[in-house]
Order: sequence, then structure tokens, then C-alpha cells
Amino acid sequence: MRIQPDRRRAAGTAATLIGGSAELLDFLIPLWGGTELGLAPSAIGALVAVELVISVIARRVSGWLVDTRVRTTVAAAGALLYAVSCLGYALATSLPLAFAAAVVGGAGGAFFWIAVRAIAAEDLERDSGSLAGLLSSEALGSWFFWLPAMVLLPLIGFGGVFGTLGVACIAAAVLLVRVPRFLEPPQEQPPGGIRGDGRRLAPLLFVALVTAVAEAGVSLLLLLHLQRELGLEVYQIALIYLPGGVVLTAMPRVLHRFVERRGRRAGYAIASVASALTAAGLAFTPSPVVIAALWVLTSAAWAILLPIQRAVVAEVNGHRVGRGMSLLTNSEMLGAAAGALLAGLLYEGGSWHLSCLIFAGIIAAGSVLGPRALTKLGVRDRPESGATVVNTG
Repeated sequence: MRIQPDRRRAAGTAATLIGGSAELLDFLIPLWGGTELGLAPSAIGALVAVELVISVIARRVSGWLVDTRVRTTVAAAGALLYAVSCLGYALATSLPLAFAAAVVGGAGGAFFWIAVRAIAAEDLERDSGSLAGLLSSEALGSWFFWLPAMVLLPLIGFGGVFGTLGVACIAAAVLLVRVPRFLEPPQEQPPGGIRGDGRRLAPLLFVALVTAVAEAGVSLLLLLHLQRELGLEVYQIALIYLPGGVVLTAMPRVLHRFVERRGRRAGYAIASVASALTAAGLAFTPSPVVIAALWVLTSAAWAILLPIQRAVVAEVNGHRVGRGMSLLTNSEMLGAAAGALLAGLLYEGGSWHLSCLIFAGIIAAGSVLGPRALTKLGVRDRPESGATVVNTG
């Protein structure tokens, strides 16, 4: 089935607005928690983990809604919840209020991202890079929002920036609500329900979980290191991340063509090694310029890995794309929650070098585990564009 252009454009634009807001929150919350609320690294890790855990819990519901209700409506509901979360952070003056905002944000992220990725997956038969294109839209918001945010932050503070992000999320919800409603035709399900789907996708889900532990751990370790050890201001930290955000916007489609030529297994292995090199390089506490270069490398790795994982799930679990996406992202979120908690504890224990090397080893294992998982799932190695499309809508 070929999706309606209005749905595709609305999903892409909304992904830019929510993606930019989410990326800024992920970036600013640890810094805000340390600066404004005076939280210890372990408490910051717990705050990040709470949002992730709630998102995991909500994804089972969101997957069902995405498969049985109008997907743009589900995405709009998620965008509104994310707006409430942003406004909650803007008004929070204590840790309990911050936890409440994290809970709402976790639910909003679950509803929004499962829905827009399912919308993009509808077009895989015509365009095998549709999920890579959606990733570009997500990443565009991340760095595009950073520039005005870093200008506004000294003027309006963290609360003002969070409130502005809430307005952007409301705009995304309005955009999605205005799209013509389109309900996916129900498809026959194989026996086993969600447990059967979980067993079917288990090889990939395990790799996604293990890798997410290390990726999230490295991300939080790096933020804490830049702020506490190198003493960088928020805008300086943003400049270190900016080149990686640009790469993640521009490269998914380009790197997808590499995957089409060389195959998913080769792409997965190469991307895992590249990301592991970044984590290992951080262990040697390089200069900010070198850190920025390493982050470009890991961003290019994500530009390969994420579309592969999502496209494979859509192929294997085509009868219930929403459920498949929810299982995948649940694995990623559980791993990220564990990684955030572990990174906070390790950083407080002073094990910076060892932590980076441990996380690098875990990521590198994906170069073997990832291709094996794809083989076990039995998906084709080279995605095909321009396949025959059956128009059911």
C-alpha cells in the first residue's frame, strides 16, 4: 500500500518538531537537573530512566492503538502529551515535579514515535529508504532547534526554552489532526499474539537491548564529562554535538544506498564497529574538537543501524507493524534505562576510562550479534526499492 502524500509530509514535519523537542530535552534535562535543581548524577540518571521505563509500559498500548486506530490521531495524542511534559519541566521546581513531567513525556513519546514510524513503514514497498528519510526528519529538528535554543537559553532560561518546546509540540499535534483520517485495513494475525511476535523478533530485540545499554551509557557519560570535568557551558556542549546532528540529518538516505549495495549485514557490522570506536576513543579524554569528530562517527553509525532495525521489524511483523515497533523500541528503552542508571553510578564511582571501554566492548559485540540476528530472522540482505505496490487505500 502506498501512503497518502499528506500523511507522509505531516508525519515527517511532526517528526522534525517532536524530534527537535525530544533531543533538546534529552540534552538539557541532565544539565538542568545539575544546575537548577542541584541533583547528583545518580538522581539525574534516575530521572532519565523513569521517562524511559514509563515509555516502555505505554508502548504496549500504543502499539495496539497504532494497529487498530487512525495512526495520525494516535501520533497527535502523543504530541500533546509531549507538550504537557515540556510545560511540566518548565514549571518544575523540585524533583517530584520533574518526575511527573518525565512520566507524561514517556507516555507521549510512546504514542507519537510508534505511530509516525508505522506511517513511514507503510511506504517501504515503494521506497525501501522511507524509514531512513523519517530518521533524517527527526534529526533535522535536533540540530535545527539547538541553534535558537542556545541563543534563547541565556535570555529566558531553561524554563523558557522548555515552554517554547511545548508550543512546538502543540504545533505538531495540530498538523497531524488536520490530515485526512485514514484507517488501516485489518490484517489476519498469525497465532501466538504478542508473545508469538516477541519470539519471532527475539534475535533482533536482544541485540537492540544490549546495544542500547551501551549507547545510552556513553551518551550520559559524555554529557556529565563535558559539564563537570571539562567545565563547558551549555552552548559549548551544543556545538560539540552539532556536527553529529547535521550528519544524522544528511546521511541516512546516502548510507541507505550503501546498505542497498552491500547488504544489511555488512552495514550493521560496519556501523557497530564505528560506534564502538567512538566509545573507546572517549576513554582517552580527548579534546572537545576530537570529541565532536568522534560524535560524527557515531551519528553516521546510527544513520545506518536505526533504519535497518525498523525496516526489518516492519518486514517480519507486517501483520502488526505497531506492535512490532513497540517491541523494538521497548527493547531499546529498557536498555537505555539500564544504561543511564549504570552510567550515573559508574561516573560517581570515578570509573570514567573503564566505563567507556566496557561500553565500547558491548557495542562492538553488535558487529557479530546483529548480522546473526538478521540471518535468523530470514529477511533479505539487500532491501529493494521500487517493488510492486498494491494500493489498498
